[in-house]
Amino acid sequence: MRMKSQLLSILGAGTLLAGGAMADTTLVYGDNSGKETTRMLLTADAVKVSSNDQTNTDVIFNGNKTEFVVVNHDEKSFMVFGEKEIEALSDVSAMMDRMLEKQMANIPEAQREQMRGMMESMIKSQMPKQAAAPVYKKSGDSKEYNGYSCDVVVKSVEGQSSGNFCVTEYGKLDVAPAEYAVISKFMKIAEKMASQFGQDNSMNFASIGEVLPVYFKDAGQTGILMDVDNGDIDAALLTVPEGYKQQELPKEMF
Repeated sequence: MRMKSQLLSILGAGTLLAGGAMADTTLVYGDNSGKETTRMLLTADAVKVSSNDQTNTDVIFNGNKTEFVVVNHDEKSFMVFGEKEIEALSDVSAMMDRMLEKQMANIPEAQREQMRGMMESMIKSQMPKQAAAPVYKKSGDSKEYNGYSCDVVVKSVEGQSSGNFCVTEYGKLDVAPAEYAVISKFMKIAEKMASQFGQDNSMNFASIGEVLPVYFKDAGQTGILMDVDNGDIDAALLTVPEGYKQQELPKEMF
């Protein structure tokens, strides 16, 4: 269960979303009442997404290492998903085969094929159905939220409307090119992983331009851009708090 919750944290963070003399950027999103729901910290090296929801987790993405760190504040623990783990989670079928081989290692060869069929059927029944990649299309309309103008975008999955967004070019939010490169990489990976786990709540706007959301309503979450801060971000905010314990990932999955 912990593993699933960590994955959902990454996928959900993908929905939203120090470089020397270059300024950093903090994007703060809120709900219709003005209460903060999501905070995104952007630097030239990393992205951190914090959501005010029931999970009480942060997701930190290191663009240089291509590494996700999911921090669970309730348990004072964290998990690290590096390139090897990301690659495995992006191909559920191959991961399932590895799990089967591990579990059947001690089964006599004569019984292996029969057992494989039974175990494969059981595992498949518990795995989520892979989802098609979302399609994003500009509607042609434009809106304004808290002084930020944006273009309305409709997201659909297999022809069915899945979410509504309003986006603007990242430069209009004073986000630097290096910062955008990191969060764009983050969103692309999150979308690929989301589709493998039957999720469509990712955000990857690469098909319509180099943009970021000013407004989003997707998977039961609403975010309206309330503030853009281009002050320097303390490097300590992009690390795991001292004293937190690292949780090991199930080795048979990878």
